[in-house]
Amino acid sequence: MVRTLFVSTALLSVLLITPQAQAAETSPSPAMETPQLKLSGQTYFNSYFFNNKRLFKATKDGANQECSQRKYGRGQLFAVENSRLKVNVDGRTDPGMEYGLVFVFNADTDADHSLRENYLYFGGSWGRVYAGDTKGVESSMSFGGYDQWGATGFLDGATLSRVVNETTGTVDSVDLVGETSRNTKLTYITPRKYGFQVGVSYTPRGEHMGEGPIDSGKSVLSSKKPFTTDNIASGINFIHKFTNGVETGLSATSIFAQTHPEFRGAPARRNVASFALGGTISYSNFGFSAEYGNNGKSQQFKRVGDQPVGSKVNAGQFVDFGVSYKWGATKLSAGYYYGWRKALGGGTTSNFVSRKAKTNAVAAAIDHKLAPGLGVYAEYENFQMKNPAALAEGNRINTLLKTCGDFKGPVKSNKANVFVVGSRLVF
Repeated sequence: MVRTLFVSTALLSVLLITPQAQAAETSPSPAMETPQLKLSGQTYFNSYFFNNKRLFKATKDGANQECSQRKYGRGQLFAVENSRLKVNVDGRTDPGMEYGLVFVFNADTDADHSLRENYLYFGGSWGRVYAGDTKGVESSMSFGGYDQWGATGFLDGATLSRVVNETTGTVDSVDLVGETSRNTKLTYITPRKYGFQVGVSYTPRGEHMGEGPIDSGKSVLSSKKPFTTDNIASGINFIHKFTNGVETGLSATSIFAQTHPEFRGAPARRNVASFALGGTISYSNFGFSAEYGNNGKSQQFKRVGDQPVGSKVNAGQFVDFGVSYKWGATKLSAGYYYGWRKALGGGTTSNFVSRKAKTNAVAAAIDHKLAPGLGVYAEYENFQMKNPAALAEGNRINTLLKTCGDFKGPVKSNKANVFVVGSRLVF
């Protein structure tokens, strides 16, 4: 498929160059449109007020590793986040092909990378190609509850990583397992025809970005998580606006990739096979969106000790919903998320039991626009997470890896309340 994409691009280049070459023989070359430089950006200032029912406890796992620490209890936090500066250089060739370069600078003071995105794009009547560090079609072509969420973005924002103690082994993300974030990739998206659009993204190596280091045998992240190679994400969506003003959108996205364990010698994990179905509908000032995601057994251990957990444990499923209403410069929104998975239980190979880990989360927000690009908001979020198998999963996984891995806890459950007041400037 990748070879086909390269061949198609090469053929396209020939088609674009040939008319110009012929024109050059009979008349002076036409002047190309001079590339234009555009700047845009944003920043958020948030004040969090939070309360967690459970703290992480300082304990050691079966491998005698310090795999937990006391974290958030209750309190207040100021945070400047989602700060970025976007630089676009956009041009157009005489035959009409658009092209450009995009830099997105990360302005957060604790950011690991100064560049958030860095990619080239080419577009025309034949579609659009993106090459570089940017999100793939699994994110850009999907619809879900997050399309309606306001304020910080609920689960699509930073609350969980900022002030909530996540429970070991629960599903609490709107991203599919195998999602490649802004890893270096090649993406092709077709033109929209009769409301339909199709796209595909190819990422040779997960975790790799730009000129970053690469090691084919182990994770290059400090957190040491499993990674993917030959990651292929696909997406299709449909958008239609009816004459009565109702606008609808439907989407289907999937990810297939080869999974590699955290480091050489670590237990084998299952390959990625995940998908999501979403939809959105809007009329006048009302909007509603929903999504269902299924991660299957993506990146789960094939075996844990003497138990064939691949037949019992999975990576989980989730649903998310969002509703919004706008009047004037004000927007009200609400969201709900439910994630669940089969967690590692007890028993023997012949008498194995699994347990259900789950996450319930709700949010309500109000946004108000003060001036073009300037807004204020308030948001309330409630999280209820539970995994009866948290301790068993954490200890067994860490014993196998002989490192903390992605172990959080051991926290069997947590209830958290978060209230956020903030402001944003977008230009």
